[in-house]
Amino acid sequence: GGLAASSLLGALLSFITPFSPLQASAVAFVACTMGFLGGLVASAIKRDQGVKDWGHLIEGHGGMLDRTDSLVFAAPIFFHIVRYFWTV
Repeated sequence: GGLAASSLLGALLSFITPFSPLQASAVAFVACTMGFLGGLVASAIKRDQGVKDWGHLIEGHGGMLDRTDSLVFAAPIFFHIVRYFWTV
């Protein structure tokens, strides 16, 4: 559901980007996929280190890194995809 919704939203908002609806949909799909993988990678690192939460700043949410782990993983991928397609 989330991948389809992000792809649809990317296509619908393509008018504010330099991309066609198909390209914007593809970029949104990849960014959403990378965000999901970022959460999995962060969870794997936490399990490997034996840490349940990265912090206690936000009670019940596992810390700030748990809120941003997908962004930390997806943002560089998004940047490089956009930079590549925008300059080609």
